[in-house]
Amino acid sequence: LKLLRALDLEDSAISKLPDCLVTMFNLKYLNLSKTQVKELPKDFHKLINLETLNTKHSKIEELPPGMWKLQKLRYLITFRRNDGHDSNWNYVLGTRVVPKIWQLKDLQVMDCFNAEAELIKNLGNMTQLTRISLVMVKREHGRDLCDSLNKIRRLRFLSLTSIHEEEPLEIDDLIATASIEKLFLAGKLERVPIWFNTLQNLTYLGLRGSQLQENAILSIQTLPRLVWLSFYNAYMGPRLCFAQGFQNLKILEIVQMKHLTEVVIEDGAMFELQKLYIRACRGLESVPKGIENRINLQELHLIHVSNQLVEGISGDGSVDRS
Repeated sequence: LKLLRALDLEDSAISKLPDCLVTMFNLKYLNLSKTQVKELPKDFHKLINLETLNTKHSKIEELPPGMWKLQKLRYLITFRRNDGHDSNWNYVLGTRVVPKIWQLKDLQVMDCFNAEAELIKNLGNMTQLTRISLVMVKREHGRDLCDSLNKIRRLRFLSLTSIHEEEPLEIDDLIATASIEKLFLAGKLERVPIWFNTLQNLTYLGLRGSQLQENAILSIQTLPRLVWLSFYNAYMGPRLCFAQGFQNLKILEIVQMKHLTEVVIEDGAMFELQKLYIRACRGLESVPKGIENRINLQELHLIHVSNQLVEGISGDGSVDRS
């Protein structure tokens, strides 16, 4: 098997890798996703031609210390589901790596790792990155994180999750954002970052636990290419009003808004909306006002909502039936 270039073990029953793995010097692609494998061999760094390592949803919590020696590595995908007691917030787990991982200067995908101070300080050396996902981000990481991200000019996907729900994401000083196409932020935003208006190429925006107020919508509504907007416990007010903009938005998700009682989509907003998901918004009393005028709407999903809302759209005499 020394000539093997690709090994795909996804969803197999394997729980331990054979010792001979590190002798497969020609291996370029290794997929261990959805396996029961708990660790990589200590000499894993001998796979000097490896370009892709995928361990997502495996049992691997930490990468071996010599990973930084794999200088041909381009794609490192390691996120895991969290089935533990804190899974409500940390539903995705990162992987621990030695700080020297920043020496992989040709790495393009880094998804997903625990945020640690030394790694964050040196992240800016990895200028070829197009995709970054970090969890366990702390407020104190903010300045170094922004300094590093501002050096990475090809970034298309950025995901940051704070260490817990009340920990603010200090990301006001980001400036190199024009290339970002997909952005996910989980953590308290004390204000909407001013750089939101530079996200001219953004197609997906996910906000979770942001604790935003109504004026935050003004910073999002003008994004010209936004197609998918996900609000997950991200808004604190009782009334969520989309007055204008969102001209290309096709998918809107409103999830777990415990203070929300009313959603309004006015005539100047969301002409292209096709799918609307409302989930776990128990205080919402009726379907969003204005959806009857969204002629392109194809799907309306109401999941774990109040009985009042459901009764309002069922039956011939219901107030929301159109």
